[in-house]
Amino acid sequence: MRAPHPGRRASPRSDSGFVIVPVLLLLLLLGVLAGTVSTYLSVSVKAFTFYDDRVRSAALTIAGVELTAYNLLSRSKTARTSNGSFAFRLDRATIQVDYAAESARIDLNFAPREMFANLFRVLGAGSEDAEGYADRVVGWRTVPKADALDSEAALYRAVGLPYGPKGSPFLSPDELWRVPGLPPALVERVLDFVTVHNGRREVDVFGAAPEVIASIPGIGSAQMASFVARRETLPRSPATVIGLLGTGDSTIAVYSGDNVRLNCTVAFDSGPRKSAEIIIQLEGGEEPYRVLSWRDLDEIASRAEQK
Repeated sequence: MRAPHPGRRASPRSDSGFVIVPVLLLLLLLGVLAGTVSTYLSVSVKAFTFYDDRVRSAALTIAGVELTAYNLLSRSKTARTSNGSFAFRLDRATIQVDYAAESARIDLNFAPREMFANLFRVLGAGSEDAEGYADRVVGWRTVPKADALDSEAALYRAVGLPYGPKGSPFLSPDELWRVPGLPPALVERVLDFVTVHNGRREVDVFGAAPEVIASIPGIGSAQMASFVARRETLPRSPATVIGLLGTGDSTIAVYSGDNVRLNCTVAFDSGPRKSAEIIIQLEGGEEPYRVLSWRDLDEIASRAEQK
């Protein structure tokens, strides 16, 4: 065999470039894949954290509801307070609960027309407008008579609405947005004082806001102010209330009902906050309480911002 000439160099292989290119492409693809996996894991972690916060928030809110129900049920009905608040720590979070009896609000399905007119006036509507707004609220819930001309439905058609009055009880205060003629700013304010879960025409004056008390027929502003200033020290006696408010109207109550509204805020140590509004009925059947309404306030606020 002939030895290679010592002065001769070995010529480079002509296909070496074809080996380097696939390696570079493979490295590039691996880099892209690593970035994709990293992004996926980051998104997954965020999604899991969001889901975990929601699950924990719901559980902690339920704990707040349970404590409120236990606190109220441990007292007799006549000894229950119309409102209250408390806070507690659990699972690396602070839970704040504020509660108030629904009987302190005006029931859209039971309150008389005059109470609605007074409420609209208290919230800034002119006297004539307030009367018209009260007519619309009562007209929405009133079942039309079969043998009478439905003037309320005609009014809806006259303003170009594709629907008429409901003709049945309010299922939610949010239905006020569908009642024609009510200014949106006024509806926004009214929602703080009305409910569909009082269940009667009377209002618990010991828990009611001053605006609600001022809406009770026959009560003057001076009597209302005097009562509100003293009610924390007054006995829950109908005679005492009537003597101070100067009316024996059938829309006054002195005891809270079984329905309670809670505002529960969960503040996690890590930063996020979750808020919910829950209405419960105490002793609602076989269980100590049952939930009548549950609203996620953060989702409502987010939808409002998007509009």
